Amino acid sequence: MTAFIAYLKTGGCLMIPIIIVAFLLWQRYFASMAALKSGCPAELVAHELRFMAALVAAAPLLGLLGTVIGMIDTFHAAAMQSVAADPSALANGIGKALVTTQAGLAAAIPGSLAMAHLRHRLKKHHA
Repeated sequence: MTAFIAYLKTGGCLMIPIIIVAFLLWQRYFASMAALKSGCPAELVAHELRFMAALVAAAPLLGLLGTVIGMIDTFHAAAMQSVAADPSALANGIGKALVTTQAGLAAAIPGSLAMAHLRHRLKKHHA
C-alpha cells in the first residue's frame, strides 16, 4: 500500500482525475452489463457507451497533461540551477511525466477493451 501511495504522489494532483475517470468507466461498464442482462432498452446502453467513449478519450489526455506538467517542472528545475541541474529535481519532473502518462494509458486501454466487449454484447442483445 505504501508503494501505491508513493506512486500516486509521484504523479501529482492529476492522479485524482485519472483515478476518477477509471472508476467511472468501470462503474458504467458493470452497470451497463447488468442493464443488458435485465432487459434494459438498448438505447440506454448505447447512451452509456457514448459516455464511456468520452471517458476513454479523457484518460490519456489527462495523462498527456501530466506529461506536459512534469516536463515543465523538469525544465523549471534545470533553469533554477545556475551551472548544473540537480539530478533529483530533474528526476521528479520526469517521474511525474512518466507516471501520469502510464496512469492515463492504464485507464484508457482496458476501458477501450471493455467498450468493445459491451458493444459486442449490445449487438448480440439487439439482434
